[in-house]
Amino acid sequence: GGDSDPAPPAEQSFSDSSSGFETGGNDMSMSGGAAGLGVGGNEMQQFALQMRQQMMVQTVINNLTDKAFEKCITSRPGDSLSGKEAACVHATVNKWLDTNEFMMGRLQKKQEAQAGQQTFA
Repeated sequence: GGDSDPAPPAEQSFSDSSSGFETGGNDMSMSGGAAGLGVGGNEMQQFALQMRQQMMVQTVINNLTDKAFEKCITSRPGDSLSGKEAACVHATVNKWLDTNEFMMGRLQKKQEAQAGQQTFA
């Protein structure tokens, strides 16, 4: 696939793309390492932001895995999950996803309301 490309096109804007994880880990060719000023510094900030976001996602996955395991795996783990265990893990993950979606919706509404109040400030 596109994994063998040495560098993304020079005109790529990281702020316009929501798929920042596709750039891989070696983005030094675009910014000339940390020596770039202006645009290069901005690219390094974007890269750092993407790395923090990736770490946050991994932390959430790890925490959710731990919670599901503690709640659902009540006997000694075997080679596979029982039907009851699989259903429990599925329900636990779905409950977390539903709660997260609900909270993100509330947060977005709150931010939109604040942004509406600050329009004339």
